[in-house]
This record gives sequence, C-alpha cells and structure tokens, in this order.
Amino acid sequence: MMVWSWWELLSGGPVYDIPKGRKDGRRSKVEDTLIAPAPTFNASELVRVSGLRGFSAQDMVALSGGHTLGVARCLTFKNRLSDPVDPTMDSDFSKTLSKTCSGGDDAEQTFDMTRNHFDNFYFQALQRKSGVLFSDQTLYNNPITKSIVKGYAMNQAKFFLDFEQAMVKMSLLDVKEGSQGEVRADCRKIN
Repeated sequence: MMVWSWWELLSGGPVYDIPKGRKDGRRSKVEDTLIAPAPTFNASELVRVSGLRGFSAQDMVALSGGHTLGVARCLTFKNRLSDPVDPTMDSDFSKTLSKTCSGGDDAEQTFDMTRNHFDNFYFQALQRKSGVLFSDQTLYNNPITKSIVKGYAMNQAKFFLDFEQAMVKMSLLDVKEGSQGEVRADCRKIN
C-alpha cells in the first residue's frame, strides 16, 4: 500500500511506503519526547545519539532535512546570539535572528526561505552559514557530515531518496522500551 506523506500533498515532497502493524504507545506525554536531540548538540553528539537508535550519520542528516518545513522559536536559538555571537553563523543572518528574537522567546524563524515546501533549501542555507539552530549549522561544520550536507544541497533527488529510507527505518522503531503498545484500529485514539 502506498502512503502519501502529508508534505507530498502540500508541498511536493518525497513519497514512501510505511509498513503496516507498527505498535503505538498507549500514552502521549511530553517527557517521552525528551529523547530527541537538543538544538545545542554538535554533529558528533547527533551522530552518537542517532547511532544508539540504529541510524547512520547519513540517516541523521537526511532526517534533519525535515527542518526544511516549519519554524523554530527564538527560545531554541537565542543562545547563538549571546556575546560572543556564534562565529559559525553568517553576520547578516545573525542580524536576522536578532530581529526575530526582538519579538520575544516565542517569535518564529523559518529554517529556510521555503517554509511550506519540502525541498533541499535547508541544506543550501547551511552552506551559507544560515542554519537556524546550532545543531543544524554544526552539520556543515563537521567533516563527518559536511560532505552529506553538500551532496543534498546539490542533489534534491538524493536527499528525497535518503529521507524516504530513513523515515521507513524510523517507522520500524519499537515504541518506548517496556511498553507493549498496540496496533490501533483508529490512529486517532487508543483502542
């Protein structure tokens, strides 16, 4: 069965099959999301944490490309603007982020110039030293991940293919350890 990703319907992104039968957890709590990498992680930390879940550096960079959609709140990147300003950031871009943050911690900044289109512009922004989060920009500053970022910036089809494969891999992860989970009859509610 072909499953259309929501961004394909909205913005022309990748399409991929998700295997049926994955068990979902029986609860939805914010503390269960704390396993996500912090926006302050460097590339080595991102690779290490992703590796613990069975993902390669390439998988992690491809999944980070999901940042091509949406926004980040000032709260998640304002530390890059402190004295001294993060030297890995383009000086004009730091002014843009400062202007955004003048609106407060909840002010939003797009990850790239096409916030509603799934494309490879996120990776192109990293090449211009315009990554919003430290964890984004570090992908271009680290020799382990830089070549992957450059490849995706030049080849959107390659990014889409690797993103599709990493998302399918993610869909096969078991629910939180110790939780039996369930295959839901209706994905919107617990059985």
